[in-house]
Amino acid sequence: MQNDKHSANIKDVAALAHVSTATVSRFLNGNLNRMSEATAGRVKVAIDKLKYVPNSAARQMTTKSSKLIALIVANTDDYFSTELFKGVSSILESNGYIGTMLDSDSDFQREKKLISAVNSHTFDGLIIQPFSTITTINNIMRREVPIVIVDRETPQAPWPQVVTNNFDAAREATTYFVEHGFAHFIVLTSNLSAATNRRERYRGILAAANDVDVLEVSESSYNHKDIHEQLIKLLTKSDNRTVIFALKERWLLEFIPNLVLQGYIDNVKATATGFADTAMSRRLEPRMKLISQNPFLLGASAAEVMVDSLSKETIQSDDVIIVPAKFG
Repeated sequence: MQNDKHSANIKDVAALAHVSTATVSRFLNGNLNRMSEATAGRVKVAIDKLKYVPNSAARQMTTKSSKLIALIVANTDDYFSTELFKGVSSILESNGYIGTMLDSDSDFQREKKLISAVNSHTFDGLIIQPFSTITTINNIMRREVPIVIVDRETPQAPWPQVVTNNFDAAREATTYFVEHGFAHFIVLTSNLSAATNRRERYRGILAAANDVDVLEVSESSYNHKDIHEQLIKLLTKSDNRTVIFALKERWLLEFIPNLVLQGYIDNVKATATGFADTAMSRRLEPRMKLISQNPFLLGASAAEVMVDSLSKETIQSDDVIIVPAKFG
């Protein structure tokens, strides 16, 4: 039996509304100033009655815009990525764009594939928390679309950047603990060489402390028990008062609670600090002093820069916008 169901097209809408297809197209693209309210009303009624869904590919050919912005984040296992995406989406959606989050999973090769996918598809712009160098991004992104770097300040970048004051915040926190009698620091971090923000935080610690150990944790695979035992070994190796300094919130949440429960973190002989993205870290031990950064605001600021770049259609600047983290 033949299926009589028929998907409505733009000609069907025009016929039912008694207008031209050009008028329907103007309605769909928001150009309501070129028609009367009565005409716009008839087109809307026709679209609703026919349950017409516009062909996005055809509209992109006409408008040269998909209204889609790609956000490539480093790792969705981190609360930072979720909050960053919320901030990006809040601004994009209020300006008629939709954000799409892509996860590089802390993998350089995967990030390159995602950049290539953004280049190949009809995204209007790219916001990226990069591992890749400027040269790599430039070589892959051959289309002329706005790019905004977020979270990781990248020297000589030709695009706007929205970042945290990583070096200053880490140095301020370290200085505070040194002044309060803590001399030994254990830096708990993912691969230091992989990301500029980690290196800047580490530099800030070294600028104020002399006795510093580093414990790197693989983001792809690690043995929780082994890391826990290494932390205990480092905590007990010195008679000096010790600070575990986590360079990301994920490691604070992953490893500090057990140390608090077992009495190793008592805020007298040893304490912990680090960069926190949510209120959850502060619940671990209320007396701990942390560095609060605002990934939502970082994302919103990056999206504002993106929308501004798209609306002006001018050459992007290389401005660096600082969203400061606060220690306390």
